[in-house]
Amino acid sequence: MKETIRLFVFETNSSAVHSIAVAGELEPNKMPMKNGYIMINFGNYGDYDEGRTIFSQNEKLSYLATECYYLNHWDEDLSDFYTWRNISDAVCKYTGAKGICIVGDTEPELNHQVIPEYELKFCNEWDEDSVINFIFNPNVGIKMSHD
Repeated sequence: MKETIRLFVFETNSSAVHSIAVAGELEPNKMPMKNGYIMINFGNYGDYDEGRTIFSQNEKLSYLATECYYLNHWDEDLSDFYTWRNISDAVCKYTGAKGICIVGDTEPELNHQVIPEYELKFCNEWDEDSVINFIFNPNVGIKMSHD
């Protein structure tokens, strides 16, 4: 089997799934809390002319909430959406928070080329460790740019 490494992406010509694992110590919660609830906003990730990289816990959770907004058919009430519930449960278990409140000060927006159709793009919401590693590992970030 021919192996190609292109732009730091491992590829094969097989039907197997390959994942990137990023090592590092997880950080404790640094997100704002009020009365035991983590407070976040949806994010505006629609247009970023000069590129942008996010590493903060708050913004990574905000990005996941914004993805869930689109996966939930543009509905801002994510409380019954299973994907968001799995994320919330994992984050609350890790942080000891009672829940996550989406304040709603920001209109949710993703660039049209990255709107998810069936699943989250950056972590597996069914895998608690994937969610926790994505949000609380300071070595994990999202690099955004467009042509």
